[in-house]
Amino acid sequence: MTSLLRRRFVAGLAVLVPIILTVKALHWLFTFLDGLAQPLAKAVAGRPISGLGFVLTLAVVLMTGLVFSLGPFKRLLEGFGELLDFVPLVGTVYGTTKKVLAGFSSDSQPGFQRFVLARLPGRTTPGFLTGQFVLSRADGTQESMCTVYVPTNHLYVGDVVVLPAADVIETDLTLEDGIGLVLSGGASVPPTIGERRPK
Repeated sequence: MTSLLRRRFVAGLAVLVPIILTVKALHWLFTFLDGLAQPLAKAVAGRPISGLGFVLTLAVVLMTGLVFSLGPFKRLLEGFGELLDFVPLVGTVYGTTKKVLAGFSSDSQPGFQRFVLARLPGRTTPGFLTGQFVLSRADGTQESMCTVYVPTNHLYVGDVVVLPAADVIETDLTLEDGIGLVLSGGASVPPTIGERRPK
């Protein structure tokens, strides 16, 4: 019983901590930028400008994404991430958050490609297609396989399963719709989901 409670507690932390840190970081960034921008706006325009801090926050986040996706800055960020890996808990939270968010980014290679239904023993579960490959067996035969990320506790905790392509049902739901379905515990499932033919 104690070990079960401990696992559930750790799983809860894995979900809550990245969300809370993200919200707190955005709130701090907004407060900081708004505090710098409003006095400047008052000096230039004669009055505070509503929404200026929000616009600046979006601009800073976008510029950060653009700058740190380039050569030297990208390597600098990777070095920072490797440094954080040595810090207990902090490295785990940072790495988990980064991997999950990067997975949903269309710029990440590989990334979460499509929302799918994975046929597992005794059940069919929602997941996200992350990759495909050909398995070359010892007898010379080949089989198309897929890697699927299956969330087991909201989005931040999950398993990567490897399945034959025939056991992966691709759907016409977008990634955003799939995320909503997972976060709602299945309550937001549409009345009809279409099967998408693999390319």
